[in-house]
Amino acid sequence: MKNHQNNPLDSKNEGNTCFRSFGLTSYRRLKMSISIPEEKLEDFFKRFGNDNEDRRLSKQELKDAFDSLGSRFPAWRAKRALQHADANGNGYISDQELDSLVKYAAKHGYD
Repeated sequence: MKNHQNNPLDSKNEGNTCFRSFGLTSYRRLKMSISIPEEKLEDFFKRFGNDNEDRRLSKQELKDAFDSLGSRFPAWRAKRALQHADANGNGYISDQELDSLVKYAAKHGYD
């Protein structure tokens, strides 16, 4: 039997990975089933805030980020992320609040 340890979806290393066995019906669902390490998530979110001078993430930028991660409801996910990570309540995620955003996304997923 071949070693399939490099396939993150084949948890039993049997080489039988298929979409149906994981309840996945599309590539979008497949992307969401693979977890991204927190340091990669941080870099990912930073890219969405780097296009403006203040380097903060707005609700729209969060929505775009969650959409890129494959979220089915990116606007809802962005709203929840702001509620969770926006400590000062100004409607933006700053560099100081980015860690809370990353922890939220890692814990609750992007879906």
